[in-house]
Amino acid sequence: MDIIFIRGLKCETTLGVYDWERVSLRPVLLDLEIGATSPDAFEHDSTKGLMNYDGISKRLTEALKTLHYKTVERLAEHVAHVVLREFHAPWVKVTVGKPGAVRNAAMVGVTLTRGTKT
Repeated sequence: MDIIFIRGLKCETTLGVYDWERVSLRPVLLDLEIGATSPDAFEHDSTKGLMNYDGISKRLTEALKTLHYKTVERLAEHVAHVVLREFHAPWVKVTVGKPGAVRNAAMVGVTLTRGTKT
């Protein structure tokens, strides 16, 4: 099983169950593990068969600015859907972290896996 990853992708979004949380964009951190679409990418030194790390990062950063979810769970599901459908990944593991959401915790969040992991 070959995996590409993006760690610590800082995005801003409107997220929270309380009204005061939804008045402005707030930071979230994304960690992604994505199933490679082709083993060819690991057998040669070219861009053939590679996932577009930059394209995924830009797409998610822009998309999250326009979203208005109450829960990190729903946001994580949306991120997984984008990666699976738009970037044709066979599977994705998404972690969404919400810094400063809980007193005395650096971050809280969720991790989910979608698609077929081989």
